[in-house]
Amino acid sequence: MNIAVIGTGYVGLTTALMLCELNHQVVCADTHTAKLKQLKSNRLPLHEPGLKEVLNRHLSRRSLSFTSDTGQAVRESDILFITVGTPSKSDGFTDLNQIKKVAETIGLNQNGYKIVVNKSTAPVGTCQNIHRWILKRQPRYIPVDVVCNPEFLREGSALYDALHPDRIVIGSDNTEAARSVRDLYDSIPCPKMMTGLRTAELIKYSANAFLAMKISFINEIARLCDSHGVDVADVSTGIGLDRRIGSRFLKAGIGWGGSCFPKDLASLGHMFEQAGLSPRILQAVRQVNETQVEYYLRRLEERLGDVRGKTISILGIAFKPDTDDIREAPAIKVIQALHQKGAFLRAYDPVVFRHRNPAGLPVTVCGEMSEAFEDSDCIFLMTEWKNFLHFDWKSHRHRMRTPLIIDGRNVLDQKALIQCGYLYYGMGKAGL
Repeated sequence: MNIAVIGTGYVGLTTALMLCELNHQVVCADTHTAKLKQLKSNRLPLHEPGLKEVLNRHLSRRSLSFTSDTGQAVRESDILFITVGTPSKSDGFTDLNQIKKVAETIGLNQNGYKIVVNKSTAPVGTCQNIHRWILKRQPRYIPVDVVCNPEFLREGSALYDALHPDRIVIGSDNTEAARSVRDLYDSIPCPKMMTGLRTAELIKYSANAFLAMKISFINEIARLCDSHGVDVADVSTGIGLDRRIGSRFLKAGIGWGGSCFPKDLASLGHMFEQAGLSPRILQAVRQVNETQVEYYLRRLEERLGDVRGKTISILGIAFKPDTDDIREAPAIKVIQALHQKGAFLRAYDPVVFRHRNPAGLPVTVCGEMSEAFEDSDCIFLMTEWKNFLHFDWKSHRHRMRTPLIIDGRNVLDQKALIQCGYLYYGMGKAGL
């Protein structure tokens, strides 16, 4: 069966390579010719562990190809995956323009029955709109079915997640179409949930909102731990041992970012409002997260005083390790706030700064992590890159003007750092 994947971002490229690994023939279509040129020559336009090796393998086997002619990809394929962006508008609503353009292209080029699978995260009712947009553009009526097959990928481990999912959700109003999509995943041993279109769409949003809620919850508990001298890590362990709750996503820190949680919670909030409902829990989840940076900066100023004229070094810009994605990254908000307060800023990230200073950040970029320590008044860890955890912190303490460490991810060895002479703050970490 021939498959087309329309859109070659994180989700699209990962989906295409996953399908190739399952022995399907895949063509990726995208309008960004520069990106396609990179991919054809086995160069990734993004940082994602494991993708390059698999990309090279399937380019060599000719099981994967790339084209800028989306119409041709539609005509030559049986199943069409939509994996384009759905960014938030300025008012928080989801921008569906890219999905609509793809649907209209499918309608104009449809030459036989097709199954259209939407993997782009979009509000409830979008798949029904996709079906309507396709039919509206058809020169003559040709049957088409739309399936919702949401992705649950984590940046930094996207390919692993695609091949080893906890579950696969397949929503459709046509049982046969749903079965055809399910058959694509036959060799993946996990539960496969067959449901309706709208249910599948809402499952995606609900899952992300629940995970964000767990993070915001433990971050709020961590604030209370700060007040009572309690270690939030022990509280998290005690909570997580309850099988009804589980231990994942209960790690306190400076908050969540990235391309999914902020956008999806905003979109879900709008769905509530459109239904005449008040999303009170979602509002609280977002409010806690939006005030995390402010909370950390207050803790920094309690220890350092006025930051004007002080040198503060930021370790990590990406919103999480093993990615170069800085969308909604807490580090960006910290940098902007400290810059406004008059601090001098340095920054180091092992991946983000390889080729550029993204978004023209007001920082001096460090080529090596060790450069961040020179005459610095504070090291502010924002991303838990592995090399940060295994760094020789003891040997660089003397290079700092003020040996203060703000651990925004609660990942450093508090006891060892204090023994080395550092001043340490981690949210909800009991003093030693």
